[in-house]
Amino acid sequence: MIEFYKEFGDLGYLANYSNHGFSIDGVYYKTVEHYYQAMKFDNEEIKNRIINAETPKEASNIGRDRNNKRIDNFKDIKNDIMFNGILEKFRQNRDIAYKLVETRKALIAEATIDEYYWGIGKDKSGQNNIGKILVQVRERIKREILDSIVNKAKNEEEVYVIGHFNPDCDSVFSSYLLSNILNKLGVNAKFAFLDDYVIVNDEKKIVNDFLSTKPTIVDKNHKFILVDHNNLEGLSKDNVLGAIDHHIISGEVYDTLEMEYTSTGLLIYDLFKDVYEFSKEEKELIGLTVLTDSEYLLSSRFRDEDKKLFNELDFCLDIKELQRKYFVITDFNKSVEDNMNSNYKEYNYKGKHVCRSLISSYLDEYNKYFDKYLDYAKNNNYLLIWCDYECKKTYVYYEGKELKIDYILNSTNLILKMLEE
Repeated sequence: MIEFYKEFGDLGYLANYSNHGFSIDGVYYKTVEHYYQAMKFDNEEIKNRIINAETPKEASNIGRDRNNKRIDNFKDIKNDIMFNGILEKFRQNRDIAYKLVETRKALIAEATIDEYYWGIGKDKSGQNNIGKILVQVRERIKREILDSIVNKAKNEEEVYVIGHFNPDCDSVFSSYLLSNILNKLGVNAKFAFLDDYVIVNDEKKIVNDFLSTKPTIVDKNHKFILVDHNNLEGLSKDNVLGAIDHHIISGEVYDTLEMEYTSTGLLIYDLFKDVYEFSKEEKELIGLTVLTDSEYLLSSRFRDEDKKLFNELDFCLDIKELQRKYFVITDFNKSVEDNMNSNYKEYNYKGKHVCRSLISSYLDEYNKYFDKYLDYAKNNNYLLIWCDYECKKTYVYYEGKELKIDYILNSTNLILKMLEE
């Protein structure tokens, strides 16, 4: 459960006092509190005093003044008013809409100790109506972003679904899956690669073995939906209709659905499972995206909520056999430069360009080679993520900072957050 209190800190955007204004019927409200309190009255003089109040606290004081006569049915409609205000707050402030969507399906609670109707109160027995409304708004915003992407795609003659540069298993399979879903929804969508795309070496074999459909090869002068990334990567913003990703928001694509799932394939499954019937083959591909993006279920990014979805797939393939056949550690017979660049990916993290390289080893290789790769990372300003699968540890270096993590963690965005903290 996510508990927030007041408008300060990382979760302050959830509060009605947060500084996120919006307009309804041509009137601008500085906060949800300004809107909610103003809606209590028909008297224009009182309404304007609330609307023009400098702070939400001042607006609240005016609205709570019992000397000011409220509309007769306010008690009956107050939840609807609160819902409308919170919905418009997030609709009209996309930066916090993304944050709300990123909370996935977590319960949300306003932890105000003396509020038992809107919050949970001191003993957490309150009705928590604000938290319930935020959950409803989250689902509405998520659906509206997804509908916007689909509807824009329907208006195009053809749309190409592409993954990130140097696509991996998740990027390839998710692009294929989404193109199938979009076609079922009435979009002329094509599974595609840009003409300079090359599948990363470590995952070519599994892609070739499980996906017989070949992507359409296109240049950048088309309409696109991005999968497994939300960076433009040289594409025109006008040509990108939206993005679905399990990485952090870059801010480059307006209609983006981003949530931290083990894989984008699993996110796509969760988004569409109620409106699209996935075939056995498609469920296998989704399962494979989970395996390859979680180092065959060893990574900490494979969390309990994702385990439930993975079990829904009824994945019947032998996971140990797949791991034996397709999971390979870094080939240390190659040069340091070749290996650093073969599992290389670029990120835009909070406006900063980050070059990441992922190395996989067992203990012997770590003891023998780590210092050489660390020197390369230092000299070339790389984020180095080194996963030792024998000891189940992750070693990280970036810009003078080093981390040792006592489990396998290959999520670049989670690691960047840890480094930041």
